Amino acid sequence: VKMAAIGKLAGGVAHEINNPLGIILGFSQNIAKRVPPGDPLEMPMKSIEREAVRCKNLVQELLTFSRVGKMEKEPLDLKETIESALSLVQAQTKVKNVTLIKELLDIPRIMANRTQIQQVIVNLCNNAIDAMPEGGTLTVRLGQAKENREAVVIEVQDTGQGIPAEIRSKIFDPFFTTKEIGKGTGLGLSLVYEMVQKHQGRLTVDSEVGNGTVFRVFL
Repeated sequence: VKMAAIGKLAGGVAHEINNPLGIILGFSQNIAKRVPPGDPLEMPMKSIEREAVRCKNLVQELLTFSRVGKMEKEPLDLKETIESALSLVQAQTKVKNVTLIKELLDIPRIMANRTQIQQVIVNLCNNAIDAMPEGGTLTVRLGQAKENREAVVIEVQDTGQGIPAEIRSKIFDPFFTTKEIGKGTGLGLSLVYEMVQKHQGRLTVDSEVGNGTVFRVFL
């Protein structure tokens, strides 16, 4: 109920912000193109454009968060869906000196929403990459759950900093983030949690400070 109420509020706020933000972004981009290089207005106009784009991205995340309840399921090839999602992550792993390991088994199709499963994978992987600022190993696994052969499990494991015990209970709360202002919205893991819930799934996390983290999605 709490998440649904926040989602409704977030969606309403996002819609209200979207129109004026579009006008600000449109005019700032037009003006920025007309300002000659070296002009005193060049840096301020580029800053306005950059920050408006950042706000626009946040609005899109808010809208995604508010729409999580609306989805259609289809018989889904999870291995192919995860491979497709990882292709969106691979460029970032190379830049951040992260080795990507895939251990994906062929499993029967399940009823799921392709877009949301991909968002789950991308969000978990992006978090994992952020947890390894000095580089490391990102391992993504797909297989049958050991405790329930009728369930499948997706694992996203990193060798990063780990999550301190005192904040572990807060990581799925909307807008909770340990990142500095401008570096994260705090919606990533709450979106993952909501999407997994909508699939009647379960999300767990095991983490040890200094020894990395593993998120498990049971479907």
